[in-house]
Formats: sequence, structure tokens, C-alpha cells
Amino acid sequence: MLVTTEAIVLSKINYSETSLIVRCYTLSYGLKSYLVKGSKQGRNEKKNAALFQPLNQLEITFQHKEKSSLSIPKSTKISNPYQTIPYAMDKLAVVLFLSEVLSAALKEEEANPSMFQFLSNSLSWFDVQDNVANFHIFFLLSLTKHLGFFPDINHQNLPYFDLENGCFTAHKSAHLVDDATLVSVLKSYLGTTFDKLSEVLVSKQNRKQLLEVLIKYYQIHLQGFSRPKSLNVLHEIYS
Repeated sequence: MLVTTEAIVLSKINYSETSLIVRCYTLSYGLKSYLVKGSKQGRNEKKNAALFQPLNQLEITFQHKEKSSLSIPKSTKISNPYQTIPYAMDKLAVVLFLSEVLSAALKEEEANPSMFQFLSNSLSWFDVQDNVANFHIFFLLSLTKHLGFFPDINHQNLPYFDLENGCFTAHKSAHLVDDATLVSVLKSYLGTTFDKLSEVLVSKQNRKQLLEVLIKYYQIHLQGFSRPKSLNVLHEIYS
């Protein structure tokens, strides 16, 4: 059955001297992998290098087979071209980091339109913004809504944040954020929206510390989630 779906590129790996395996999160099928034959030959090489950049938004037409782990695209095109991401070093660093996070966090091999629309809308918003220093923090927090461990925002008057239970607390525990400044910064992000992110005033050092906290939060709640290799690059860009 020939089908067409929107897709977001998560990663790509060399399959042979001439081909790639591209892993995507699709609107219609969740996680899906595609074998792109001849993608590293002649004129195709430059075209596909640009096409399959991390978190590019594509439209893919392919022959869908229920029991096949790999599909071969019949046609592929960019569905939502970015205006600034490919040309801005800070945005590229964020995209590389988030693609690594999403590759580790997304496991669904079935459609989840809510998740897909969140990813698509967030990336499109990011592309057209100038002030983006807070984006990756808020994106990680917002993503937890779709992954099932968004922090309980009740009882924000309490002084600590319990990473294991995802809630604010007055009691000490093994996995706890007890630094008053970091807890206050976390509350600031939890109380905003994408359109008001520029109003969240956070120092570079506190943003870096909170990002490390969120990575630990993901590690606690997602089995096998490891610290992204690109995190250090992101820290350097925003330091």
C-alpha cells in the first residue's frame, strides 16, 4: 500500500557505501526507519545530505508493509522548510542536542498525533524566534507531558523538588533538588508558555545547572536514557 506521511528526522546512519538508514518520527506510524538507496552517489549525495538533517520536517511517500522494519521511500521532500536553523550555530547546537534526546526518548511504533504536532509546532516556532536561550529547557519540560512524567505543579509553595516522584515536597529524599535558586528557576519555566519564554530571566549558570537536573530527571523516568553526547557542545554555545 502506497502511503504518504509527515515525518521528522531523528537520525541517519550509513548503511553501505551508497545508502543511508534514516530514522524518523512520523505522524501516521510513530517511529519509522527508511532505507534511502543511492543517497551517497553523484548529485543525490548533496541533496540528501541537506534533506536528512536532524529534525528536518519531511513529507515521505513509501510502500507500507506491516511486518517490514525498513521501508524504501518513493519520494521525499521538505514539508516545512526552516528559515534560520540551518544557518545559526546556536540553533544547530540545540537541534543536534534535541535530536539525540528524542532518539533516546521516543519508543512508540504507532501513531501519536499529539506528540507529532507538539514536535512540529515547537520546531517551527523555534525557527522564527530570535531570543531562543530558554527554548531547549522549556522543550524538555513540555516533552515530559507527552512522555508521561510532567512535574506535578501543585504545592509549588513547598521548598524542594523530588525528581523521582516529580513533585514539590518539604521532605528530603535521595533524588532531590534542594537549591532554592534552582527550584525557583524551575517554577518559572513551569509557569510560562513558548510565547512568554523571553520573559523568563535566568543566568547562564542557572540555565546550565537546570539542564543537568532535567537530564537526571529523564534518566530516572526513562529506562536506558543516557546523558546526550552533544550536551557539552550545547553548554559551550550558551556559556
